[in-house]
Amino acid sequence: MKRCIITVEGGLGKSVMLTAILPELKKKYDELYVISPYYDVFKACSFVTDAFPFGQGTLYQELVLDPDTDVLWKEPYSNQKFIKKECHLFEAWAEEFGIKLEKNGMDYVPNIDTLTEAFPNIKEIADKKIEELEKYIIVQFSGGQSPLGLVRDANGNLPPYNAQVEPIKRNYQKAQKLVDLLHKEYPDHKILHFGLPNEPTYNGAEKIEVPYLTYILLANSADKIVCTDSSLQHIATGHCRDITVIWGETRPEHFGYSCNKNICAKKVLNSQPYFKPLGVSPSIVNFPEPEEILKAVEGTKQKD
Repeated sequence: MKRCIITVEGGLGKSVMLTAILPELKKKYDELYVISPYYDVFKACSFVTDAFPFGQGTLYQELVLDPDTDVLWKEPYSNQKFIKKECHLFEAWAEEFGIKLEKNGMDYVPNIDTLTEAFPNIKEIADKKIEELEKYIIVQFSGGQSPLGLVRDANGNLPPYNAQVEPIKRNYQKAQKLVDLLHKEYPDHKILHFGLPNEPTYNGAEKIEVPYLTYILLANSADKIVCTDSSLQHIATGHCRDITVIWGETRPEHFGYSCNKNICAKKVLNSQPYFKPLGVSPSIVNFPEPEEILKAVEGTKQKD
């Protein structure tokens, strides 16, 4: 039996993205195992035999040492084509894994298809919230923090919010205006804010504390989703049929999906390589005007 064990470092979105190309990797292996801080993402993917958290090597050391197991510790962010913005992250990953993709990168969507079987309690939480909300839109305009890393101090306080981690998402005033416009255009809808407890809130938007994978099920019943290039984009793609994604320095042809409505900031330098050692370009803070975004939200998916 041929198997592999994959180590995935990085954030939630990156882990969710990997599930999109696991069907292609499964053609090469009988069994797939994953080690990741977001191992629950992979436990909810039918293409994964089992998944493990970092730091619990006793659970997977026998697999690693088995001569029939390939150890795939790959990093698509270090792929030269990806750094130079010449390919989608999926294509970079495929090259690192030595597999051939049958579709273009943007045409893949995440495969988190056994969530309710893996975590029945999440379904109960989601069903209760969906019944309460009735009609709703989900938004996310901030991010850059790990939902696993919010450890409270001795006084019960959450860590201070670092607004400089990913500046593309720090357009608070424009985001608030967009929330106001959404309320005006869709007065019978509630606005659900995907955000961590210590992140800024928006007037007129509700932020709830639930396991982050709950938002996959909430996306299934959402009428619309509006977000930046964020974890919500990856969690929701394939689950909500009307998603508008706002892009700054990062671009949909590298991190996005063709099934979503993608709106890009026009006045962006877009000349910085991805993950350069010098940090984030100042041009990344650009954000389309809220009225322009609303038009994209109201419109239908444009054919390429």
